[in-house]
Amino acid sequence: MTTRKKLPVDARGVSQEFPFRFLLRWTWPDHIERALRLTVWAWLRDASENQTQACDSDHLGAHLCWLMAIHPDTPPAVLDVLADLHTAAFQARVAENPNTWATTLARLALLASPLVRIAVADNHNAAADTIYLLSQDESVDVRYAVAENSHTTVSVLRSLCEDENCYIAARARRTLARLYLTPAKNLPMKASIGRGGRRVSGS
Repeated sequence: MTTRKKLPVDARGVSQEFPFRFLLRWTWPDHIERALRLTVWAWLRDASENQTQACDSDHLGAHLCWLMAIHPDTPPAVLDVLADLHTAAFQARVAENPNTWATTLARLALLASPLVRIAVADNHNAAADTIYLLSQDESVDVRYAVAENSHTTVSVLRSLCEDENCYIAARARRTLARLYLTPAKNLPMKASIGRGGRRVSGS
């Protein structure tokens, strides 16, 4: 009796020979379910024809991954797998997704694309140490994204108030003011109305 050879899988259970098996574990919205079924069918057809060039399953698979990356209810485990796709556009969508794990965002924060790192900085699931790392980023656009995020810690915002880029520093001060915290240096306070109707200047 012959034994059936097991498909090789990685640490997350993703099959190297049939990658879509991993995605069949979850219930998806109708439009993603249809795309998944079409992709699986095309993959099986292409596999049976032993095609080596780009084929239907490649194009359908890319569309399926895009739908999953942007859907707000996509499971975090799936997003973690999609984060490994070596395309900045996909990785940025994963970084924007509200379901993405903090550990996945930490990995995406190390990528070369500033667009991906900006998306990480905007995601409220990003851990404090990830945001701190991005606050030291060489890209001014990434640091600006950290400065305008109201979920950035106070200590990081105050450090960005001293950023060499005046726009980043000003953005960090506005974010602090929006949080009703003690204004950073050089941030004027608006006059307020005191007891008896007298105007009291901020100190």
